[in-house]
Amino acid sequence: MNLLRRSLVLFFFALAYIHPSSQPAIQLNINGNTDTSFSRNHEYIKLTVRNAPALTIQFAIGYDYGVFELSANDNGDFNKDQFIYGKNFGVRHGFGASLTAKYPLHKSGNLRLNSSLMYNTFTSKFNKVFAEEKEQDFVKYNVYSLCFGIEDNFNPGLKLRAFAGLGLLGSIISGNSRISSVTSVAEFSIKPAFRLGLNIYSGFEYLLSKNVGMSFGLKFTHANLWLKESRESDNPGEIYLNDQKVNNNQLYSGYRQFAWGSFEIGINYYLGVTEKKYYYRKY
Repeated sequence: MNLLRRSLVLFFFALAYIHPSSQPAIQLNINGNTDTSFSRNHEYIKLTVRNAPALTIQFAIGYDYGVFELSANDNGDFNKDQFIYGKNFGVRHGFGASLTAKYPLHKSGNLRLNSSLMYNTFTSKFNKVFAEEKEQDFVKYNVYSLCFGIEDNFNPGLKLRAFAGLGLLGSIISGNSRISSVTSVAEFSIKPAFRLGLNIYSGFEYLLSKNVGMSFGLKFTHANLWLKESRESDNPGEIYLNDQKVNNNQLYSGYRQFAWGSFEIGINYYLGVTEKKYYYRKY
């Protein structure tokens, strides 16, 4: 009997010793204390998730290089004979600026509707700015355009975003020129002409912060794809754009395409962007 009592006492004593309530508590760092071995001995990966912008405003400037008949045949130099007989527009180089608003069509933000105000200017004196001898003859064009288009932004939630798009644009093209001969000097104003055309473009955006980014792109614009016309002016000091071929030997007229390529750089402002940060332990 005494042996049984001693055995029971020893059993309950051992049971009390191994019970979890009798063990020392393990303290986990759940209060955000940064001075712990837990935070020092592990590396973490930060993942930032952004939604697509509700609206993107872009301002861009660019260098323009004329092609087809907007590319003068004499390495960009003005050739008055070719201009008089309608062989080309007499210019090659120019620059431009644009202001664009981009609206996403759905939540993911890949497809965007674009509307742009564009200004481009071309002059035969562009590559003669630093020349010692200034040319007296020249031609210059101003192009004001309104463009509506659609764009595919391939990865709108990432820091580096590629895009491509196309647009339909209406343009008002005007200008002036000066042509001299041995005995006289003729100055003309090129009357404003409305034309319809297309542009296609691609590029990428790089996010600098949540709301600001840079953009870089290439664009091809054909401003007078439709509504070409040639006619004579009643005013001797004015001529029309005259980009349609006629058969009456009219001066300053011929089939001419007002098209150019552009390299653009711009600044973007993004509205409606929110960010969420997630941290994942590497090991």
